[in-house]
Amino acid sequence: MPTQSRYKKILVPWDGSGWGRRAIPHAMDIALANDSVLVILYVFRPPGTEYADQISLAGQEGQIDQLRKGVEQSLTGVANELRPQGIKVQTLILESAGVASAICDYVRDEGIDLVVMSTHGRTGLARFLFGSVAAKVMEGVKVPVLLVHPDKD
Repeated sequence: MPTQSRYKKILVPWDGSGWGRRAIPHAMDIALANDSVLVILYVFRPPGTEYADQISLAGQEGQIDQLRKGVEQSLTGVANELRPQGIKVQTLILESAGVASAICDYVRDEGIDLVVMSTHGRTGLARFLFGSVAAKVMEGVKVPVLLVHPDKD
């Protein structure tokens, strides 16, 4: 075990998908090797944030609360799987309309040393049209970013 860990805090931004979860084993290996804290971050982007007043009037707040609770349960489940393996894990939900900017802000504000995330690997027109959270994070932070393609082991 190294005496001085290079990566004290590792961030895994997770979108709740199985594909997004493919980054977690890679982050686990690095966390175990460096005795790091693994932070799993979910950026909750409430549906229709630009229509918040109308959603409130339509009684849809309960549905949004249920979505948040589902995310919390998923994060708790992941953390409960990792802790018995010796991983120091924290989970966090941030609410933001801008996923990439929320991740970048968190990395800067919380002293994250490494970001490990999954990418869909879109190229060309698809990337141009949909953007890439991974690309925006890579451009927006000054720490290493490990990208895991979800179709690869």
